Amino acid sequence: MSYWFLKTCVILKAFCLCFGLNRDEIIFHYNNTYKYNEPYTVAVSKNTEYIMEFGGDFEAYDTPARVTVASDFANQTYPLFITARQQKGVFSWQLPMTVQTLNGLEKFTNISRTLCPHNNIFSEDEDTCHMTSLNTPIVHLTSSSPDPISVTILVETVEDFYIKLNTTTNLTSTPSQPKYYFYPFDQRKNKMIDMATPTERKKYLCSGEKGLLNRNMDIDFEWLSKPKSVILMIESDDDICALVSIQNFACPVFDNERDILYDGYYLTMTRRGGITLTQDMFPIGFYIVFIVKTSDEDCSGQSVSNATLPKMAQYFGWDDKVSVPTNDGRVKSFSLRVIETISYREYMIAAGSALGFFLSFYIAFIIVIVCQRRRRDQETLLPPMTPHDNSQVSYIRQTLDGSSGSRYCAGDLRTKTDGSSSSDTDSDLSTVDDVNTESNLYLQGNKLCVANLSRCRPRVLSARSKMYLWNVLTVAVFYTLPVIQLVITYQRLLNQSGNQDLCYFNFLCAHPLVVLSDFNHVYSNLGYILLGFLFLIEVWNRHRKYVDVNLGIPQHFGLLYAMGIALVSEGLLSAAYHVCPNSMNFQFDTSFMYVTSVLCMVKIYQSRHPDINARAHATFGVLALIIFIGLVGVLNANFYFWVAFTVLHLVTCLVLTFQIYYLGRFRWEGAVIYKALTEFVRQPLAAVTPTHCGRCVLLVIANLGNWAIAAYGVTQHSRDFASHLLLVLMSNLFLYTLFYIVMKLLHRESIRWYSWVFIALTYTVWFSSSYFYLDLSTNWALTPAQSRQNNKVCSLLQLYDSHDIWHFMSSTAMFFSFNMYLTIDDSLSHVPRGDIAVF
Repeated sequence: MSYWFLKTCVILKAFCLCFGLNRDEIIFHYNNTYKYNEPYTVAVSKNTEYIMEFGGDFEAYDTPARVTVASDFANQTYPLFITARQQKGVFSWQLPMTVQTLNGLEKFTNISRTLCPHNNIFSEDEDTCHMTSLNTPIVHLTSSSPDPISVTILVETVEDFYIKLNTTTNLTSTPSQPKYYFYPFDQRKNKMIDMATPTERKKYLCSGEKGLLNRNMDIDFEWLSKPKSVILMIESDDDICALVSIQNFACPVFDNERDILYDGYYLTMTRRGGITLTQDMFPIGFYIVFIVKTSDEDCSGQSVSNATLPKMAQYFGWDDKVSVPTNDGRVKSFSLRVIETISYREYMIAAGSALGFFLSFYIAFIIVIVCQRRRRDQETLLPPMTPHDNSQVSYIRQTLDGSSGSRYCAGDLRTKTDGSSSSDTDSDLSTVDDVNTESNLYLQGNKLCVANLSRCRPRVLSARSKMYLWNVLTVAVFYTLPVIQLVITYQRLLNQSGNQDLCYFNFLCAHPLVVLSDFNHVYSNLGYILLGFLFLIEVWNRHRKYVDVNLGIPQHFGLLYAMGIALVSEGLLSAAYHVCPNSMNFQFDTSFMYVTSVLCMVKIYQSRHPDINARAHATFGVLALIIFIGLVGVLNANFYFWVAFTVLHLVTCLVLTFQIYYLGRFRWEGAVIYKALTEFVRQPLAAVTPTHCGRCVLLVIANLGNWAIAAYGVTQHSRDFASHLLLVLMSNLFLYTLFYIVMKLLHRESIRWYSWVFIALTYTVWFSSSYFYLDLSTNWALTPAQSRQNNKVCSLLQLYDSHDIWHFMSSTAMFFSFNMYLTIDDSLSHVPRGDIAVF
């Protein structure tokens, strides 16, 4: 190569002499005795060029060469051009390097580049067999400057170029001095890099021999080709924004901000970064490229451009961009570590443990069913009732005839419906008239009972209840299918672009499997689906045994089925969200949590207001409004939006407070308000004294809680509005449930022991799970780089993190709460509805 290069120089010089260019002839300085790790200073101009071959020490190096060129005299008018070439490949750049930033032009006068190691010992390409083992790069320095430019050049070998498993590697980098290293999967059991095996394998590959040793090598390589995965963990002690690129084992290696977009994976980071990489993605190994960005905008999300200047300053043109020499002041330190992840066997153990935990609920349910059946069989073997013991028979007859005494009913307003009503509409109209009459009696001081508010025929009540089931099924199907299609597109885009900033994963605990980049966070939603189906089975088992004999609380089984479908849908949508979590699809994760919380509140209200319960279309209309508000909050949660939402929140709480206090019979009419104001002016103390002290105290506590939540939201006005909206709904559900339990106790209603177990488990698991919910490992309200600072390693079975534990515990808590709502009034199943209070 040197011979042909010198011959070309002689021909060029002869050409210049022929055309009379002696006066401006170019002097080529060629030398092939330059050595590694020694700095050289030369003077370059338009008449003087240097061709420097670094092969003076004639040593074979297994690591690539790194070229550093510095010059404080090169400028934008007469830049210095550097060309570095090897046996395969050419790389060139210029000094000074200028980069356009928001503040102007950044200028760098010291640039380092690592030359791609074409003779990497881990390469099994047959083309590398014809490459020399001597790493002798040739560097060509040239410039158009009329004056000599002093240039300092240093070529050195990269230390610790091959990353060892479970070993920390420290490095520093600047915007003009990117660095990269190589991690080979071929490492020994003692976590040391095996340099001899790939060298011997490459020797036999190049020799073409197929002896016994070569066959043994193939067997070893076949064992090495089994899928393995590692986690790349990167730490830094400063907030300077950087890019980390993961590229396959190939040349060239892209080490600038523009080129890394075309190969491998890349991510932004400040203090912490990480990614899980499998041998399926990179069979031999991968390069880890570190690039320090010239500004922090991509990591901080805050623009420092001239748009922050006053408009008057921009009008007068005071925002002109200027060149700012930085001399590479942005020096960032990195701490790199590669650790092993779990094996497929550990995958199966962790996944099987979660599946077994939720299947144990099915086993417990089967055991309960078997025990109940045995108990019924034993009861059938008891001696028949004695003739003189007819109290129970007379009690049931009185109940069926509607002639039993009542502790709560204002009077027997029931008109017997012996089938004379020919339609559901007639029944509805008669019910409305009866309820209005009973409302007047209640406002006069008489007490309402469930019998007064359960006039609808069972068929009408069942038809209304089934509307909840069909509505939630329709919403679930038409909501879930487009979501699944969208997240599949997200996953494909992530795989094709390599941009790891698209999805807010916990990269230190995101285990890929098959096509999923984050298998564990998708799989951990299994509990919602399995427990949702189990609850549907429980409701079906109770529904098939239920007979409406005007005893106990009227059941809305359609509403219960809708709650089970909502729980299953929550699992599906949460799993879809975690395929690629970000701010644009976070609503998928919370929509059916809104649905579930509202349905539960409707279920509680239905228990004591069977006939005046909200219709399904009205309920889902409210849910549509809630989801729309959540959408607006996610897209544009500014201060004015938070103020408007807070006002709406508090007004809604005020309206619901009056409705609950007056048992749903309060009317917002002018006459009622005028009468209330008149009474307040006439007798202020008597007007504000509550008639129902217990109910009033509970409602005041609930309102104080809502005021506290509203104050927190309007003062913080975080971007994560969806979580705040979920907090509002779930907190009110907890408060309403507590209100219902306390009111039952105040009315001396007993609660079965298993309902107490469900109540205790519900609140215990909910409050325990809140710790893991608040233990954030990601936060889409921040930039991807800021979110990575919260990334944490797996904490359960080496596969699950705190958010996965939240999935497990929240699905269990929702299942317990559903069973609490299902069984809390079981003690009233044989109580006449005239003896059941309304509250």
